[in-house]
Amino acid sequence: MNTLQVLPFTAETRALYEGHGTFHDGDSGLDLFIIEETTVFPGETKFLKLGFSASMRNKEGKAISWLIMPRSSISKTPLRLANSVGLIDAGYRGELMAAVDNIKTEPFTVKRGDRLFQAVAFNGEGFVLQLVDALDETARGAGGYGSTGLSKEEKKRNNKSEIINEKEFENKKQNCSSEAS
Repeated sequence: MNTLQVLPFTAETRALYEGHGTFHDGDSGLDLFIIEETTVFPGETKFLKLGFSASMRNKEGKAISWLIMPRSSISKTPLRLANSVGLIDAGYRGELMAAVDNIKTEPFTVKRGDRLFQAVAFNGEGFVLQLVDALDETARGAGGYGSTGLSKEEKKRNNKSEIINEKEFENKKQNCSSEAS
């Protein structure tokens, strides 16, 4: 069976996973928690930090790639996982995030403890959750989110998500209304 080693960044995040009430050893998916309240405005793509790094291991102990997938309940929100499925490479050790798009016309707030995504083993097998205090180091390390083949400057630019405050949102909303008239 696979093992998902999770390295929480805070005691609060560790507590969420220690008290995980919906995961059982051998399940195919582990619900992932939102760690901070965040508002996603219409048309905005925002990275939601998950507050941990992780490594999936197969039964031989070898690091394997795995997936972040939307839970079916995400359909009850205006949010969509921006890349449909997130592929987490075997050597990635950076903070996990999920990029979401708000496809509706109203802002939507996710709350701490919400579960919109799940970790799934790439091979479809069940796994056990193991909270750890450290992960192995890899050549890839924390480089992720479209970083392969980019310069350090390009990586910095790519990791900055657009921030839209409420005033900008209202201006955009008014402009859209005016154009539609």
